[in-house]
Amino acid sequence: MLEVSPKAVSLLKAARSAQGAPEDAGIRIRRVTTASGRDTIAVGFEVSVAPQSGDDAFERHGLRFFVENALVKPLDGRTLDVSDGDDMPELVFR
Repeated sequence: MLEVSPKAVSLLKAARSAQGAPEDAGIRIRRVTTASGRDTIAVGFEVSVAPQSGDDAFERHGLRFFVENALVKPLDGRTLDVSDGDDMPELVFR
């Protein structure tokens, strides 16, 4: 199962708040289409009030997450964390 660090939860809660979403809204993790090739999995994050059909739903540190079914297996055993980038923090999977 995907784990989420407290630092990542704090960053995502701030993003949710900045969008004016309700406190009970969660974060949906979904696949994103890329032109870089078949071996690359790109993910996107969006604020969502409910999971979509087939999503894996769970809660970490007071924030709900909805993971697109196709990403459940590739993200199993990983941790969503924050890396301090040059200009701003970035979400990363470790």
